Amino acid sequence: MLLRSTLILVLTTGAALAEPVVADRAVLKQYCTGDYLTYCGNLAPDGPEVQACFRQNKAKLSPNCQAAIASYVKAQRKG
Repeated sequence: MLLRSTLILVLTTGAALAEPVVADRAVLKQYCTGDYLTYCGNLAPDGPEVQACFRQNKAKLSPNCQAAIASYVKAQRKG
């Protein structure tokens, strides 16, 4: 649950989450958990440092995580 909250924090800009985005959050959790633990796991999950860490390590993230982030951001912009 804490990791899910962390990934949501990392990838949102503070906008309210719409119900259709629930599936995208599950995809984020599925594909980005390992990347979070590898690159950002030493950071407090509730801090803004995690979002900066993901941005800083964007090129190192797995292709599936990058795709999940792109899909999530796109859904947020529509929603």
